Amino acid sequence: MSKTHHNFGRGIALAVISLVLLTCTVEVRAAAQTPASLSKKELKTLLATAKTSADHERLAAYYRDEAQQLRAKAQEFSAQADYLATQPATIESKQGISCNCTSHYRYFSKLYSKEAKDAETLAAQHDQLAQQYKSKAAQH
Repeated sequence: MSKTHHNFGRGIALAVISLVLLTCTVEVRAAAQTPASLSKKELKTLLATAKTSADHERLAAYYRDEAQQLRAKAQEFSAQADYLATQPATIESKQGISCNCTSHYRYFSKLYSKEAKDAETLAAQHDQLAQQYKSKAAQH
């Protein structure tokens, strides 16, 4: 392999890594600008003590927001995998085997999609509990 080809491969690798780091930085800034609806501690406490319709509505809103964020992450990882799939394999390990980055992004895209579905399920369960509490309150 020529030195020029090797340097070109490194340049592409650095560009991809820079793009990923930039994406992560932008995501962290965006997350910092939007206030979290519940902290982890508040979530744990509310899950243990929820006894009103409002408590369950708050939990449902938290899980819907979580699902939305996870879907966005899944889409970002899917788009990155699609992009990498169109690029020639230029990143090589010491053994000379091409980096399998596309499968990495596809794996995390599927993982975040599953977590988003799980969060939507939890949101629906808390919506249902909130409705049950409302109907009990209306009967009394």
